[in-house]
Amino acid sequence: MLISSLRIKNYRGLDINVDTIEKVSIIIGQNDSGKTNICSAIMKVLDYSKRKIPFILTDSTNSNKEDIEIEIKLTADDLTNEQLALVGNYIHIDDNKKYIIVKLTSKYNEDTLEYEDTLFYGNPKMDFEEIRANIQTQLDKVLAIVYINPVYDIEISKKEFFKFKESDNKEKGLFFSDNITTEISNLNSSIQNEQIINDIQREINEKGEFSELFEDLKFKVMPNIKEENIYKSLNVNAYDIEDNEFDNIGDGKNKIFSMILKSKIYNDNKKKIFIIEEPENHLYVLLQKVYISALLKMNPSQLIITTHSPYTIDFEKTNQIIKVSYDPINKERKIFNFNKINNEDFKKFGYLINVEVAEMLYYNNVLLIEGDSEKYFYSLLMAKDNNFCKMVNEKRFGIYAVNGIAFKTIKELLEKLGITVYIKTDNDIFKVPKVEEYRYAGLERCMQFLSDDIKEELKKLLNVEKLEFRFTDIDSKPQVIESKISDICKLLRKNNIIFSQHNEGFERDFIEYIKLNEKNEVTEEAIKFLKQAKLKNLHYFIDEYNIDITVNDNNKNSVLVGFLYD
Repeated sequence: MLISSLRIKNYRGLDINVDTIEKVSIIIGQNDSGKTNICSAIMKVLDYSKRKIPFILTDSTNSNKEDIEIEIKLTADDLTNEQLALVGNYIHIDDNKKYIIVKLTSKYNEDTLEYEDTLFYGNPKMDFEEIRANIQTQLDKVLAIVYINPVYDIEISKKEFFKFKESDNKEKGLFFSDNITTEISNLNSSIQNEQIINDIQREINEKGEFSELFEDLKFKVMPNIKEENIYKSLNVNAYDIEDNEFDNIGDGKNKIFSMILKSKIYNDNKKKIFIIEEPENHLYVLLQKVYISALLKMNPSQLIITTHSPYTIDFEKTNQIIKVSYDPINKERKIFNFNKINNEDFKKFGYLINVEVAEMLYYNNVLLIEGDSEKYFYSLLMAKDNNFCKMVNEKRFGIYAVNGIAFKTIKELLEKLGITVYIKTDNDIFKVPKVEEYRYAGLERCMQFLSDDIKEELKKLLNVEKLEFRFTDIDSKPQVIESKISDICKLLRKNNIIFSQHNEGFERDFIEYIKLNEKNEVTEEAIKFLKQAKLKNLHYFIDEYNIDITVNDNNKNSVLVGFLYD
């Protein structure tokens, strides 16, 4: 059982629809974008301990007194026969799949000045059952919401765990042995006969001037050690392999242990949906990386995680990214939902790409570049040029080198989340293997990113019926392309592709940027030098000749930075 869709209306600034929610869903967004309120809305409907507390005025957006509605659709295909017997009346079938729709509504009563809640189970468009919101339902017996707070209290987690075990054991008829009962009775007798207890008892019976008021009544101090008190006295201590006790095992381990204990305070016969907020708190990077994998081994029905950390997002395990965006000017929240992650695509790129792509999700704009030289250039520019750095931050621009890997896959993911993607790629030419033929590899690379309209414009520009970028003589490039290369670059910019007019890669772009672009021996020698050991020589060149790479009026229209100043 998992949440498959969510609709929220007029709840704490949220008016959103999320049409699909997958098994492992990550919710991201800036602070105050509404991530926590989405989690709160889910718990308000599905967690009895939260639902029994009525909505209050401030739960409505800006305290507007309008109706609050939260509707959740749950899958029910994986329920056991026993679970189906409990909730069967609420199930409906859609496309041969079983679902339960739960809707919590609340209307403001002007007479009582309070919100009044109503819970509905079933299909609102057909048959449904109205249930009091403040009682436990059959669904509560089948489904548990395991909420993990961004902060934790290990002592509370321990108490909750032992309280649950006490109740669960009693329900199962499991009690301490007769030995314990006898020992408790003996202990109570021993305590009562202690001199300290007798002294305390004598003291409280010294009623002074009030003795006549109590007449013959006297008080006894009685030990209250009972079987049920044993659970309250239990604690969990940590020991190392040599059985030495640890007083403090650290925030990270305590947080994980607190979560483990919390996950165990629900009956095993319940489906468990984990809602986890900001798991990165108190966890160092390595633990963040393995977090989702570890959680999945606990066999949850669903994981819904809010996070600010790219290390928590594991594309090998994650099925969906939901990005919550808030526009403070128009006071609007938008939901961007990408639920078609091809886990295999990201898995084969390794953890470096995994984390870098995850970092991109937190920006409004992203520039994808190809190589380490470009990465070095932009990193150095950010460090050297405060104005450039300020502009990048204001526009929330991320710049990432992915070595040409999965440009298309990454672009699709980012754009689904409302992120504008720019691609900086070279106008390179490659020889076709085994034949005397060459190809404009850069132009061919661009074709996968172009809209059909731009492709048609490109055909008209080149006066061709089919876009082909191959030729036979390297010394005689097709003039239909070479003569139009400036217009081609402008056309590609309409699809946010930043394309060089020449075929000499980043090295020529860099030389032109620093204005050593005259056709002379020094410039050509510089380009040749930079191409030999690209990253190493670029660093040496900038450092040895004290090159100023900051942006100025002469170079801000360069292909390297012009996209920021358009």
